[in-house]
Amino acid sequence: MKKTLNKVALASLILTSSLVANTFDNIHSLVGIEGGYSSLDVEKNVIGTSAQLTNYNMYHGGLKIGAESDHYRFFLSGRYYNADDFDYATTYSAELQYMFNISKSVNLYIGGEVGIMDIRFSPANEAFTRTLSEMYFGGSAGLNVHVTKTVDLEFGIRALNMDATNTINNVTYTFDNIVTGYASVIFKFQMD
Repeated sequence: MKKTLNKVALASLILTSSLVANTFDNIHSLVGIEGGYSSLDVEKNVIGTSAQLTNYNMYHGGLKIGAESDHYRFFLSGRYYNADDFDYATTYSAELQYMFNISKSVNLYIGGEVGIMDIRFSPANEAFTRTLSEMYFGGSAGLNVHVTKTVDLEFGIRALNMDATNTINNVTYTFDNIVTGYASVIFKFQMD
């Protein structure tokens, strides 16, 4: 599934980049490095008992590549989350944002995204590892500061909804919402 999504995203990027280049005059390629802090809700439900809700707080780092015009940005991104109880947690997404240019040095943005989250974890009192690969959707909003013509600083919030479950031996884990605060350094390159 992940390989298929990567192929579709790459093909979409190639096709849309040529269309976008003909539509807009001012196009930049983007490479961003992101760091942030996230909160993930996980519910454990054992048949015959009350559900336990746990909130995991985790740091993340990521890389995103994309393009922007005067009012739109598109990113393909990957992020790695550091959570104590997970062997790994990663996301891969496609993001589209609309930018409100409020001054020469600052713009606001709002956007949506879709992607896949992969998680592997080993719960206490279980002799096996659980894995999960599930699609999610969400949105983001924030502030973009133009430090120079080729470097931006971005500060934003992101909310993702996954609603994924993993059930083994009558024990179900449900992964729900992820809320993230993040900052990015974005490098811009002029496209010819």
